Amino acid sequence: MKRGIRIFFVIVLFAALLHPGCRKDNEILPDTVYTQWQVIEMNFTSDKTYQDAFNDVDLDVIFTHKDGTQLKMPAFWNGGNTWTVRFAPTLTGVWSYKTVCTDEDNSGLHNQTGDFLCKKYEGSLDIYKWGFIKTIPGKRYFTYNNGSPFFYIGDMHANLPAIDLDDFKTIIDKRVEQGFTVIQSEPLEAGYDLSDGVTEDDMVHFRNLDDRFKYLAEKGLVHANSQFFFVSTLNWAGSKYPDSYLEKLSRYWVARYSAYPVMWTTAQECDNDFYNEFDINTNPWKKVATYIHKYDPYNHPLTAHMEYVSYTDASNSSFRDVPGHSWWAVQWSARKNGQLNFEIPEDFRAHGQFKVTILYEGSFDYLWTNHFGARMQGWTAFLNGMYGYGYGAADIWLYNSTYNMDVPTTRDGITITVEMKHTKWPESLEFETAYQMGYMKDFLTKNQWWELAPRFNDSRWFEPDNSYYSIASKGSDIYMIYFYNPDRKTGRVKNLENAAYTVEWFNPRTGKVEESKTVTINDGRYIIGDKPDIYDWVLTMKK
Repeated sequence: MKRGIRIFFVIVLFAALLHPGCRKDNEILPDTVYTQWQVIEMNFTSDKTYQDAFNDVDLDVIFTHKDGTQLKMPAFWNGGNTWTVRFAPTLTGVWSYKTVCTDEDNSGLHNQTGDFLCKKYEGSLDIYKWGFIKTIPGKRYFTYNNGSPFFYIGDMHANLPAIDLDDFKTIIDKRVEQGFTVIQSEPLEAGYDLSDGVTEDDMVHFRNLDDRFKYLAEKGLVHANSQFFFVSTLNWAGSKYPDSYLEKLSRYWVARYSAYPVMWTTAQECDNDFYNEFDINTNPWKKVATYIHKYDPYNHPLTAHMEYVSYTDASNSSFRDVPGHSWWAVQWSARKNGQLNFEIPEDFRAHGQFKVTILYEGSFDYLWTNHFGARMQGWTAFLNGMYGYGYGAADIWLYNSTYNMDVPTTRDGITITVEMKHTKWPESLEFETAYQMGYMKDFLTKNQWWELAPRFNDSRWFEPDNSYYSIASKGSDIYMIYFYNPDRKTGRVKNLENAAYTVEWFNPRTGKVEESKTVTINDGRYIIGDKPDIYDWVLTMKK
Protein backbone atom coordinates (compact mmCIF):
# COMPACT_ATOMS: atom_id res chain seq x y z
CA MET A 1 0.00 0.00 0.00
CA LYS A 2 2.81 2.43 0.92
CA ARG A 3 4.54 1.66 -2.37
CA GLY A 4 1.37 2.53 -4.29
CA ILE A 5 1.07 5.88 -2.47
CA ARG A 6 4.66 6.75 -3.32
CA ILE A 7 4.12 5.96 -7.01
CA PHE A 8 0.95 8.11 -6.99
CA PHE A 9 2.79 11.14 -5.57
CA VAL A 10 5.65 10.74 -8.09
CA ILE A 11 3.14 10.75 -10.98
CA VAL A 12 1.36 13.83 -9.61
CA LEU A 13 4.67 15.68 -9.15
CA PHE A 14 5.88 14.82 -12.65
CA ALA A 15 2.61 16.00 -14.20
CA ALA A 16 2.82 19.26 -12.26
CA LEU A 17 6.32 19.93 -13.52
CA LEU A 18 5.17 19.42 -17.11
CA HIS A 19 2.21 21.76 -16.68
CA PRO A 20 2.97 25.26 -18.06
CA GLY A 21 1.73 26.87 -14.88
CA CYS A 22 4.52 25.20 -12.93
CA ARG A 23 7.24 26.91 -14.93
CA LYS A 24 8.71 30.09 -13.50
CA ASP A 25 6.87 33.13 -14.88
CA ASN A 26 4.83 30.77 -17.06
CA GLU A 27 7.68 30.93 -19.56
CA ILE A 28 7.27 29.53 -23.06
CA LEU A 29 10.44 27.66 -23.92
CA PRO A 30 12.11 28.30 -27.32
CA ASP A 31 11.88 25.65 -30.00
CA THR A 32 15.63 25.71 -30.70
CA VAL A 33 17.60 23.54 -28.27
CA TYR A 34 21.38 23.35 -27.91
CA THR A 35 23.71 21.55 -25.49
CA GLN A 36 25.76 23.06 -22.68
CA TRP A 37 29.47 23.63 -23.45
CA GLN A 38 29.15 22.49 -27.07
CA VAL A 39 29.65 24.90 -29.93
CA ILE A 40 26.70 26.59 -31.66
CA GLU A 41 27.30 28.14 -35.07
CA MET A 42 25.05 30.93 -36.38
CA ASN A 43 25.46 32.70 -39.73
CA PHE A 44 24.36 36.24 -40.55
CA THR A 45 24.15 37.61 -44.10
CA SER A 46 25.22 41.18 -44.78
CA ASP A 47 22.91 43.51 -46.72
CA LYS A 48 26.02 45.19 -48.11
CA THR A 49 29.13 44.10 -49.93
CA TYR A 50 32.30 45.60 -48.48
CA GLN A 51 35.52 46.26 -50.33
CA ASP A 52 37.56 44.99 -47.36
CA ALA A 53 35.13 42.98 -45.24
CA PHE A 54 37.72 42.02 -42.61
CA ASN A 55 38.58 45.64 -41.83
CA ASP A 56 35.47 47.55 -42.80
CA VAL A 57 33.00 46.16 -40.27
CA ASP A 58 32.97 44.37 -36.91
CA LEU A 59 30.13 42.26 -35.56
CA ASP A 60 29.54 41.18 -31.97
CA VAL A 61 26.78 38.97 -30.60
CA ILE A 62 25.62 39.53 -27.04
CA PHE A 63 24.38 36.30 -25.43
CA THR A 64 22.33 36.76 -22.27
CA HIS A 65 21.17 33.98 -19.96
CA LYS A 66 17.89 34.36 -18.11
CA ASP A 67 19.80 34.74 -14.81
CA GLY A 68 21.57 37.82 -16.17
CA THR A 69 24.85 36.19 -17.17
CA GLN A 70 26.12 37.86 -20.33
CA LEU A 71 28.86 36.85 -22.77
CA LYS A 72 29.99 39.06 -25.63
CA MET A 73 31.16 36.95 -28.58
CA PRO A 74 32.97 38.53 -31.51
CA ALA A 75 31.75 37.19 -34.83
CA PHE A 76 34.10 36.61 -37.78
CA TRP A 77 33.90 37.30 -41.47
CA ASN A 78 33.59 33.89 -43.15
CA GLY A 79 33.87 34.91 -46.80
CA GLY A 80 31.42 36.56 -49.18
CA ASN A 81 28.66 38.34 -47.29
CA THR A 82 28.62 35.86 -44.41
CA TRP A 83 29.54 36.59 -40.81
CA THR A 84 29.59 33.69 -38.37
CA VAL A 85 29.43 33.50 -34.59
CA ARG A 86 30.43 30.41 -32.61
CA PHE A 87 29.21 30.17 -29.06
CA ALA A 88 29.27 27.50 -26.37
CA PRO A 89 26.59 28.12 -23.73
CA THR A 90 27.97 27.86 -20.21
CA LEU A 91 24.62 27.46 -18.43
CA THR A 92 21.51 25.41 -18.99
CA GLY A 93 18.21 27.22 -19.45
CA VAL A 94 16.98 29.98 -21.74
CA TRP A 95 19.40 32.28 -23.59
CA SER A 96 18.69 35.25 -25.84
CA TYR A 97 21.03 36.94 -28.29
CA LYS A 98 21.34 40.27 -30.06
CA THR A 99 23.80 41.33 -32.76
CA VAL A 100 25.70 44.62 -32.60
CA CYS A 101 27.37 45.77 -35.83
CA THR A 102 29.67 48.76 -36.26
CA ASP A 103 27.66 49.54 -39.41
CA GLU A 104 24.24 50.14 -37.85
CA ASP A 105 22.66 50.64 -41.27
CA ASN A 106 23.38 47.01 -42.20
CA SER A 107 20.09 45.38 -41.20
CA GLY A 108 21.39 41.91 -42.04
CA LEU A 109 24.07 42.18 -39.38
CA HIS A 110 22.80 44.74 -36.88
CA ASN A 111 20.09 44.18 -34.29
CA GLN A 112 19.32 40.57 -35.17
CA THR A 113 17.74 38.81 -32.18
CA GLY A 114 16.63 35.38 -31.07
CA ASP A 115 16.55 32.92 -28.22
CA PHE A 116 17.18 29.25 -27.57
CA LEU A 117 17.11 26.66 -24.82
CA CYS A 118 20.30 25.05 -23.54
CA LYS A 119 20.06 21.54 -22.12
CA LYS A 120 22.56 19.63 -20.02
CA TYR A 121 25.08 17.43 -21.83
CA GLU A 122 24.22 13.75 -21.35
CA GLY A 123 27.18 12.08 -23.03
CA SER A 124 30.40 10.57 -21.68
CA LEU A 125 33.01 13.24 -22.46
CA ASP A 126 34.34 14.95 -19.33
CA ILE A 127 34.97 18.30 -21.03
CA TYR A 128 31.22 18.70 -21.64
CA LYS A 129 30.06 17.03 -18.43
CA TRP A 130 32.24 19.31 -16.28
CA GLY A 131 32.95 22.33 -18.47
CA PHE A 132 35.89 24.08 -20.07
CA ILE A 133 39.35 24.04 -18.51
CA LYS A 134 40.30 26.93 -16.27
CA THR A 135 42.85 28.09 -13.73
CA ILE A 136 41.96 28.92 -10.14
CA PRO A 137 44.13 31.34 -8.15
CA GLY A 138 46.22 29.40 -5.64
CA LYS A 139 45.79 26.04 -7.41
CA ARG A 140 48.83 24.79 -9.30
CA TYR A 141 46.91 22.52 -11.67
CA PHE A 142 44.20 22.94 -14.28
CA THR A 143 40.60 22.19 -13.38
CA TYR A 144 37.38 21.72 -15.26
CA ASN A 145 34.81 24.47 -14.83
CA ASN A 146 33.25 22.54 -11.93
CA GLY A 147 36.58 22.47 -10.05
CA SER A 148 37.51 18.84 -10.75
CA PRO A 149 41.24 18.33 -11.45
CA PHE A 150 42.20 18.08 -15.12
CA PHE A 151 44.99 15.68 -16.06
CA TYR A 152 47.09 17.28 -18.80
CA ILE A 153 48.81 14.81 -21.14
CA GLY A 154 49.44 16.42 -24.51
CA ASP A 155 50.57 15.34 -27.96
CA MET A 156 52.59 17.80 -30.06
CA HIS A 157 51.48 18.65 -33.63
CA ALA A 158 53.64 21.55 -34.85
CA ASN A 159 52.21 21.63 -38.40
CA LEU A 160 48.72 20.42 -37.58
CA PRO A 161 47.13 21.94 -40.74
CA ALA A 162 49.52 20.07 -43.04
CA ILE A 163 48.56 16.45 -42.42
CA ASP A 164 45.80 14.83 -44.47
CA LEU A 165 42.52 15.14 -42.58
CA ASP A 166 41.76 11.41 -42.63
CA ASP A 167 45.26 10.63 -41.33
CA PHE A 168 44.81 13.32 -38.69
CA LYS A 169 41.57 11.72 -37.52
CA THR A 170 43.27 8.32 -37.32
CA ILE A 171 46.00 9.78 -35.11
CA ILE A 172 43.53 11.61 -32.89
CA ASP A 173 41.32 8.55 -32.45
CA LYS A 174 44.32 6.53 -31.31
CA ARG A 175 45.50 9.27 -28.94
CA VAL A 176 42.08 9.29 -27.30
CA GLU A 177 42.27 5.53 -26.90
CA GLN A 178 45.75 5.88 -25.36
CA GLY A 179 44.53 8.38 -22.76
CA PHE A 180 45.75 11.73 -24.09
CA THR A 181 43.69 14.75 -23.07
CA VAL A 182 45.35 17.64 -24.97
CA ILE A 183 46.58 18.28 -28.48
CA GLN A 184 49.33 20.90 -28.66
CA SER A 185 49.64 22.63 -32.02
CA GLU A 186 51.37 25.31 -34.05
CA PRO A 187 49.75 26.59 -37.27
CA LEU A 188 52.85 25.91 -39.40
CA GLU A 189 51.95 25.38 -43.08
CA ALA A 190 48.45 26.69 -42.46
CA GLY A 191 48.35 28.02 -46.02
CA TYR A 192 46.79 31.43 -45.46
CA ASP A 193 48.81 34.63 -46.02
CA LEU A 194 48.00 37.23 -43.39
CA SER A 195 50.63 39.72 -44.52
CA ASP A 196 48.09 41.29 -46.92
CA GLY A 197 45.10 41.16 -44.60
CA VAL A 198 42.43 38.48 -44.35
CA THR A 199 41.04 37.86 -47.83
CA GLU A 200 38.77 35.46 -49.72
CA ASP A 201 41.86 33.45 -50.68
CA ASP A 202 42.50 32.73 -46.99
CA MET A 203 39.06 31.29 -46.29
CA VAL A 204 39.75 27.78 -47.63
CA HIS A 205 42.78 27.52 -45.35
CA PHE A 206 40.89 28.71 -42.28
CA ARG A 207 38.18 26.16 -43.01
CA ASN A 208 40.84 23.49 -43.24
CA LEU A 209 41.97 24.53 -39.77
CA ASP A 210 38.33 24.64 -38.63
CA ASP A 211 37.99 20.95 -39.51
CA ARG A 212 40.78 20.10 -37.08
CA PHE A 213 39.51 22.28 -34.24
CA LYS A 214 36.05 20.79 -34.71
CA TYR A 215 37.24 17.18 -34.73
CA LEU A 216 39.31 17.63 -31.58
CA ALA A 217 36.27 19.11 -29.86
CA GLU A 218 34.08 16.22 -31.02
CA LYS A 219 36.54 13.79 -29.44
CA GLY A 220 36.52 15.68 -26.13
CA LEU A 221 40.13 16.87 -26.37
CA VAL A 222 41.48 20.25 -25.29
CA HIS A 223 43.38 22.09 -28.02
CA ALA A 224 46.41 24.04 -26.74
CA ASN A 225 46.94 26.14 -29.86
CA SER A 226 49.25 28.97 -30.79
CA GLN A 227 48.12 31.88 -32.90
CA PHE A 228 48.43 32.72 -36.60
CA PHE A 229 51.90 31.77 -37.85
CA PHE A 230 55.54 31.09 -37.02
CA VAL A 231 56.92 33.21 -34.18
CA SER A 232 59.56 35.17 -36.15
CA THR A 233 57.00 36.44 -38.67
CA LEU A 234 56.29 39.47 -36.52
CA ASN A 235 59.94 40.45 -36.77
CA TRP A 236 60.89 40.07 -40.41
CA ALA A 237 57.48 41.39 -41.52
CA GLY A 238 56.91 43.75 -38.63
CA SER A 239 55.92 46.68 -40.79
CA LYS A 240 52.96 44.68 -42.10
CA TYR A 241 51.60 44.01 -38.63
CA PRO A 242 50.95 47.30 -36.82
CA ASP A 243 49.25 47.11 -33.44
CA SER A 244 45.80 47.84 -34.86
CA TYR A 245 46.12 44.93 -37.28
CA LEU A 246 47.46 42.59 -34.58
CA GLU A 247 44.41 43.44 -32.50
CA LYS A 248 42.07 42.71 -35.41
CA LEU A 249 43.82 39.38 -36.06
CA SER A 250 43.61 38.42 -32.39
CA ARG A 251 39.94 39.29 -32.28
CA TYR A 252 39.41 37.16 -35.40
CA TRP A 253 41.22 34.14 -33.87
CA VAL A 254 39.14 34.39 -30.71
CA ALA A 255 35.94 34.69 -32.74
CA ARG A 256 36.79 31.66 -34.83
CA TYR A 257 38.07 29.30 -32.12
CA SER A 258 37.26 30.33 -28.54
CA ALA A 259 33.94 28.46 -28.42
CA TYR A 260 35.87 25.19 -28.60
CA PRO A 261 37.70 23.64 -25.60
CA VAL A 262 41.00 25.48 -26.05
CA MET A 263 44.02 26.93 -24.32
CA TRP A 264 46.07 29.76 -25.84
CA THR A 265 49.86 29.30 -26.20
CA THR A 266 50.54 32.52 -28.19
CA ALA A 267 53.53 31.44 -30.33
CA GLN A 268 56.41 29.00 -30.39
CA GLU A 269 59.10 29.93 -27.84
CA CYS A 270 58.13 33.60 -27.83
CA ASP A 271 58.83 33.90 -24.08
CA ASN A 272 60.98 35.74 -23.42
CA ASP A 273 62.38 36.98 -26.76
CA PHE A 274 62.71 34.00 -29.16
CA TYR A 275 66.43 33.71 -28.49
CA ASN A 276 67.23 37.43 -28.82
CA GLU A 277 65.13 37.97 -31.95
CA PHE A 278 62.90 40.45 -30.10
CA ASP A 279 63.42 43.05 -27.44
CA ILE A 280 62.02 41.64 -24.19
CA ASN A 281 60.09 44.80 -23.39
CA THR A 282 58.65 45.40 -26.85
CA ASN A 283 58.11 41.75 -27.85
CA PRO A 284 55.06 42.03 -30.17
CA TRP A 285 53.71 38.66 -29.02
CA LYS A 286 52.99 40.21 -25.63
CA LYS A 287 50.49 42.40 -27.45
CA VAL A 288 48.93 39.38 -29.13
CA ALA A 289 48.49 37.67 -25.76
CA THR A 290 46.91 40.82 -24.33
CA TYR A 291 44.48 41.13 -27.24
CA ILE A 292 43.53 37.45 -27.12
CA HIS A 293 42.68 37.83 -23.44
CA LYS A 294 40.77 41.05 -24.10
CA TYR A 295 38.34 39.45 -26.56
CA ASP A 296 38.03 35.94 -25.06
CA PRO A 297 34.72 35.81 -23.15
CA TYR A 298 35.62 32.40 -21.66
CA ASN A 299 38.93 33.51 -20.16
CA HIS A 300 40.61 30.34 -21.42
CA PRO A 301 44.02 29.54 -19.86
CA LEU A 302 46.68 31.62 -21.63
CA THR A 303 50.45 31.26 -21.79
CA ALA A 304 53.42 31.90 -24.05
CA HIS A 305 55.41 28.85 -25.12
CA MET A 306 58.79 29.35 -23.43
CA GLU A 307 62.34 29.13 -24.70
CA TYR A 308 64.52 26.35 -23.31
CA VAL A 309 65.02 26.72 -19.57
CA SER A 310 68.70 27.62 -19.91
CA TYR A 311 67.43 30.85 -21.50
CA THR A 312 64.06 31.48 -19.82
CA ASP A 313 62.35 30.39 -16.62
CA ALA A 314 59.66 31.85 -14.39
CA SER A 315 62.05 34.40 -12.90
CA ASN A 316 62.99 36.13 -16.16
CA SER A 317 59.85 35.55 -18.21
CA SER A 318 58.76 38.58 -20.24
CA PHE A 319 55.13 37.47 -19.94
CA ARG A 320 54.93 37.31 -16.12
CA ASP A 321 52.66 40.33 -15.84
CA VAL A 322 50.90 40.22 -19.21
CA PRO A 323 47.12 40.44 -18.61
CA GLY A 324 45.53 37.01 -18.75
CA HIS A 325 48.78 35.04 -18.51
CA SER A 326 47.83 32.15 -16.22
CA TRP A 327 50.18 29.21 -16.85
CA TRP A 328 53.74 28.29 -17.80
CA ALA A 329 54.47 26.27 -20.96
CA VAL A 330 57.96 25.08 -20.00
CA GLN A 331 60.57 23.69 -22.38
CA TRP A 332 62.86 21.41 -20.36
CA SER A 333 64.61 18.16 -21.08
CA ALA A 334 65.66 16.76 -17.71
CA ARG A 335 68.95 14.90 -17.57
CA LYS A 336 68.40 11.20 -18.15
CA ASN A 337 71.81 9.69 -17.32
CA GLY A 338 72.22 11.44 -13.98
CA GLN A 339 70.27 13.23 -11.28
CA LEU A 340 68.10 15.96 -12.78
CA ASN A 341 68.64 19.61 -11.88
CA PHE A 342 66.01 20.39 -9.26
CA GLU A 343 66.70 24.13 -9.59
CA ILE A 344 64.51 24.22 -12.72
CA PRO A 345 61.23 23.02 -11.19
CA GLU A 346 62.06 24.77 -7.91
CA ASP A 347 62.24 28.10 -9.74
CA PHE A 348 58.73 27.67 -11.11
CA ARG A 349 57.50 26.58 -7.68
CA ALA A 350 59.08 29.55 -5.91
CA HIS A 351 58.78 32.30 -8.53
CA GLY A 352 55.94 31.15 -10.76
CA GLN A 353 53.30 33.38 -9.13
CA PHE A 354 51.33 30.23 -8.13
CA LYS A 355 50.46 29.70 -11.79
CA VAL A 356 49.97 26.26 -13.32
CA THR A 357 53.25 24.83 -14.65
CA ILE A 358 53.29 22.31 -17.51
CA LEU A 359 56.26 20.53 -19.06
CA TYR A 360 55.05 21.62 -22.47
CA GLU A 361 58.03 20.44 -24.49
CA GLY A 362 60.90 18.08 -23.75
CA SER A 363 62.87 15.79 -26.04
CA PHE A 364 60.64 14.11 -28.59
CA ASP A 365 60.57 10.34 -28.97
CA TYR A 366 62.88 9.14 -31.78
CA LEU A 367 64.09 12.68 -32.52
CA TRP A 368 66.21 13.56 -29.46
CA THR A 369 65.44 10.73 -27.07
CA ASN A 370 64.22 7.14 -26.90
CA HIS A 371 61.23 5.49 -25.27
CA PHE A 372 62.78 5.56 -21.82
CA GLY A 373 63.57 9.27 -22.12
CA ALA A 374 60.09 10.18 -23.30
CA ARG A 375 58.54 8.20 -20.46
CA MET A 376 60.95 9.56 -17.86
CA GLN A 377 60.05 13.17 -18.73
CA GLY A 378 56.37 12.60 -17.90
CA TRP A 379 57.04 11.14 -14.46
CA THR A 380 59.66 13.80 -13.79
CA ALA A 381 57.14 16.53 -14.60
CA PHE A 382 54.33 15.37 -12.32
CA LEU A 383 56.54 14.54 -9.33
CA ASN A 384 58.27 17.94 -9.54
CA GLY A 385 55.15 20.09 -9.53
CA MET A 386 54.73 20.41 -13.30
CA TYR A 387 51.23 19.01 -13.43
CA GLY A 388 51.14 18.17 -17.12
CA TYR A 389 53.37 16.85 -19.88
CA GLY A 390 53.59 17.47 -23.62
CA TYR A 391 54.69 14.28 -25.36
CA GLY A 392 55.96 14.22 -28.94
CA ALA A 393 56.88 11.43 -31.37
CA ALA A 394 58.62 11.17 -34.74
CA ASP A 395 56.61 12.28 -37.79
CA ILE A 396 53.67 13.31 -35.62
CA TRP A 397 55.22 16.24 -33.76
CA LEU A 398 56.22 17.61 -37.19
CA TYR A 399 54.65 15.79 -40.12
CA ASN A 400 57.06 15.02 -43.00
CA SER A 401 59.77 16.87 -41.11
CA THR A 402 63.25 17.54 -42.49
CA TYR A 403 64.40 19.23 -39.29
CA ASN A 404 67.55 17.68 -37.77
CA MET A 405 66.88 14.47 -39.70
CA ASP A 406 70.11 13.87 -41.62
CA VAL A 407 72.50 13.23 -38.70
CA PRO A 408 72.32 11.05 -35.58
CA THR A 409 71.81 12.82 -32.25
CA THR A 410 73.29 11.87 -28.87
CA ARG A 411 71.92 13.46 -25.71
CA ASP A 412 72.32 12.20 -22.14
CA GLY A 413 74.03 9.10 -23.48
CA ILE A 414 71.06 8.25 -25.71
CA THR A 415 71.76 8.04 -29.44
CA ILE A 416 68.96 8.47 -31.95
CA THR A 417 69.98 7.22 -35.38
CA VAL A 418 68.97 8.70 -38.73
CA GLU A 419 66.85 5.61 -39.34
CA MET A 420 64.99 6.13 -36.04
CA LYS A 421 64.34 9.76 -36.91
CA HIS A 422 62.74 8.73 -40.19
CA THR A 423 60.11 6.58 -38.47
CA LYS A 424 56.73 7.35 -40.03
CA TRP A 425 53.59 8.15 -38.08
CA PRO A 426 51.73 4.80 -38.50
CA GLU A 427 54.60 3.17 -36.59
CA SER A 428 55.25 5.92 -34.04
CA LEU A 429 51.53 6.11 -33.31
CA GLU A 430 51.92 2.68 -31.75
CA PHE A 431 55.06 3.46 -29.75
CA GLU A 432 54.96 1.80 -26.34
CA THR A 433 55.49 5.20 -24.73
CA ALA A 434 52.14 6.50 -26.00
CA TYR A 435 50.36 3.71 -24.13
CA GLN A 436 52.62 4.30 -21.11
CA MET A 437 51.32 7.87 -20.93
CA GLY A 438 47.91 6.32 -20.26
CA TYR A 439 49.36 4.03 -17.58
CA MET A 440 50.89 7.08 -15.92
CA LYS A 441 47.63 9.00 -16.09
CA ASP A 442 45.61 6.15 -14.55
CA PHE A 443 48.10 5.49 -11.77
CA LEU A 444 48.56 9.13 -10.80
CA THR A 445 44.81 9.76 -10.88
CA LYS A 446 44.20 6.74 -8.65
CA ASN A 447 46.70 8.26 -6.20
CA GLN A 448 45.22 11.79 -6.41
CA TRP A 449 48.22 13.44 -8.03
CA TRP A 450 46.83 16.95 -7.38
CA GLU A 451 47.38 16.45 -3.65
CA LEU A 452 51.05 15.49 -4.03
CA ALA A 453 53.66 18.19 -3.36
CA PRO A 454 57.20 17.95 -4.79
CA ARG A 455 59.99 17.45 -2.25
CA PHE A 456 62.84 18.02 -4.73
CA ASN A 457 66.18 17.24 -3.02
CA ASP A 458 65.01 18.01 0.53
CA SER A 459 66.86 15.50 2.72
CA ARG A 460 64.14 15.77 5.37
CA TRP A 461 61.98 13.63 3.06
CA PHE A 462 64.41 11.37 1.22
CA GLU A 463 68.09 10.44 1.12
CA PRO A 464 69.26 8.79 -2.13
CA ASP A 465 71.81 6.02 -2.26
CA ASN A 466 73.49 7.12 -5.51
CA SER A 467 70.13 6.80 -7.22
CA TYR A 468 68.42 9.16 -9.69
CA TYR A 469 64.96 10.10 -8.46
CA SER A 470 62.00 12.46 -8.20
CA ILE A 471 59.79 12.47 -5.10
CA ALA A 472 56.44 13.94 -4.09
CA SER A 473 54.19 13.31 -1.12
CA LYS A 474 50.91 14.18 0.52
CA GLY A 475 52.28 15.07 3.92
CA SER A 476 53.38 11.81 5.50
CA ASP A 477 50.33 9.92 4.24
CA ILE A 478 51.38 9.11 0.67
CA TYR A 479 54.87 9.06 -0.84
CA MET A 480 55.67 8.55 -4.51
CA ILE A 481 59.22 8.19 -5.80
CA TYR A 482 60.27 7.65 -9.41
CA PHE A 483 63.68 5.96 -9.80
CA TYR A 484 65.40 5.97 -13.18
CA ASN A 485 69.03 5.04 -12.46
CA PRO A 486 70.33 2.09 -14.56
CA ASP A 487 70.93 -0.13 -11.53
CA ARG A 488 68.89 -1.27 -8.52
CA LYS A 489 69.90 1.44 -6.00
CA THR A 490 67.27 3.45 -4.14
CA GLY A 491 67.61 5.17 -0.73
CA ARG A 492 65.80 6.00 2.51
CA VAL A 493 62.35 7.52 2.91
CA LYS A 494 62.09 9.91 5.88
CA ASN A 495 59.57 11.95 7.84
CA LEU A 496 57.23 8.97 8.05
CA GLU A 497 54.77 8.50 10.88
CA ASN A 498 55.22 5.54 13.19
CA ALA A 499 52.44 3.54 11.60
CA ALA A 500 51.76 0.78 9.11
CA TYR A 501 52.37 1.60 5.42
CA THR A 502 51.60 -0.29 2.25
CA VAL A 503 54.69 -0.34 0.03
CA GLU A 504 54.24 -1.03 -3.68
CA TRP A 505 56.42 -1.12 -6.79
CA PHE A 506 54.61 0.15 -9.90
CA ASN A 507 56.08 -0.68 -13.30
CA PRO A 508 55.63 2.38 -15.59
CA ARG A 509 56.44 0.21 -18.63
CA THR A 510 53.63 -2.28 -18.08
CA GLY A 511 51.17 -0.24 -16.02
CA LYS A 512 51.01 -2.85 -13.28
CA VAL A 513 51.82 -3.04 -9.57
CA GLU A 514 54.29 -5.92 -9.44
CA GLU A 515 55.29 -6.03 -5.76
CA SER A 516 53.31 -5.10 -2.65
CA LYS A 517 53.84 -5.51 1.11
CA THR A 518 52.96 -3.91 4.44
CA VAL A 519 55.65 -2.51 6.75
CA THR A 520 55.45 -0.98 10.21
CA ILE A 521 57.52 2.17 10.78
CA ASN A 522 59.07 2.69 14.22
CA ASP A 523 61.70 5.42 13.75
CA GLY A 524 60.22 7.65 11.00
CA ARG A 525 62.43 6.09 8.29
CA TYR A 526 62.24 3.31 5.75
CA ILE A 527 65.21 1.78 3.94
CA ILE A 528 63.79 0.79 0.58
CA GLY A 529 66.27 -1.79 -0.60
CA ASP A 530 66.76 -2.75 -4.24
CA LYS A 531 64.47 -1.93 -7.14
CA PRO A 532 62.92 -5.01 -8.77
CA ASP A 533 65.36 -4.63 -11.70
CA ILE A 534 67.68 -2.06 -13.31
CA TYR A 535 64.94 -0.21 -15.22
CA ASP A 536 62.76 2.71 -14.11
CA TRP A 537 60.21 2.08 -11.34
CA VAL A 538 57.78 3.97 -9.14
CA LEU A 539 57.67 3.31 -5.39
CA THR A 540 54.58 4.28 -3.39
CA MET A 541 54.11 4.23 0.36
CA LYS A 542 50.60 4.74 1.76
CA LYS A 543 49.76 4.97 5.43
